[in-house]
Amino acid sequence: MKLDQLRAFIAVVETGSFRSAADSIHKTQPGISAAVKALEEQYGILLFDRNSYRPTLTTEGHAFFQQSKKLMSQVLQLENLGHDLAQGTEAPLQLCLSQMALDDDCMSRIKAFQQRHTGIALDITTDHLYGVQDKLTKNKCEIAIGPRYGLDDRHAFIELNKITMIAVINPELLVTLNAGDTKIKQQSLYSIPQILVNDTTANASENGHRYVLPTGKRWYVNDFQAKKTLLIHGLGWARMPRHCIQSELKNGQLVPIEVENFTSQNQLPIFMIRLRHQTMSSQANIFWEMMKNFSNNTKNDL
Repeated sequence: MKLDQLRAFIAVVETGSFRSAADSIHKTQPGISAAVKALEEQYGILLFDRNSYRPTLTTEGHAFFQQSKKLMSQVLQLENLGHDLAQGTEAPLQLCLSQMALDDDCMSRIKAFQQRHTGIALDITTDHLYGVQDKLTKNKCEIAIGPRYGLDDRHAFIELNKITMIAVINPELLVTLNAGDTKIKQQSLYSIPQILVNDTTANASENGHRYVLPTGKRWYVNDFQAKKTLLIHGLGWARMPRHCIQSELKNGQLVPIEVENFTSQNQLPIFMIRLRHQTMSSQANIFWEMMKNFSNNTKNDL
């Protein structure tokens, strides 16, 4: 088995055809076919069902593809490390932070890490819901920090802290609901948009949101700042991290609401997450251990 053969096989799966695979990795179509055929002959299995218009993975092919992706991810890490070492530099530690997790606790931990390890550069991106774990699986970060969305036995994770999520609305908009001091009925909110933050994964507007009314208008935005702006101007209602709206709650621009048969407020655990199969860089190991030592709840390290 050669790496070029695996690259050809993966390219066919990801592009959907031998011709497109050849274009994507700058090989000839006969070369792609030969590479895949060599893998099949070496292990005595069929990777593709070629009876359909497009090559379709067999059961064996699907299993082989999953492991091939893991191996190529590790090869890419090794290649990048080799280039960095040859240049006498180490690549920045790539982190992906959930927008929900950007509270004082998380920021103080990262700041403390930077102050203690000034020689380690950080490359930080943000995402939401399943988009955070998606960055891990696509090798766009080594460590993620966020809620437990999409975690399974591929992940190792440790709880760092908890944030408070709370349903809020503009007080002038609340008056129009005639709710008084009682819980708001869900039907009263159907005509008012529930504002939700999208992640970057495919079909983000259809999946991932657990606390959504089954009926009613929904608006999707890209970040919590846009969400807060719409809320302040009375254009909808939403659940928000309390730490994002402390001043707005204090000055009365937003007020908490209790919705009938709905999780209007709860504590949401925030985790530090990595992939089990992935060998972490030295910088990532240092970061993981320091963040872990900050936590008072290391029993969740899985």
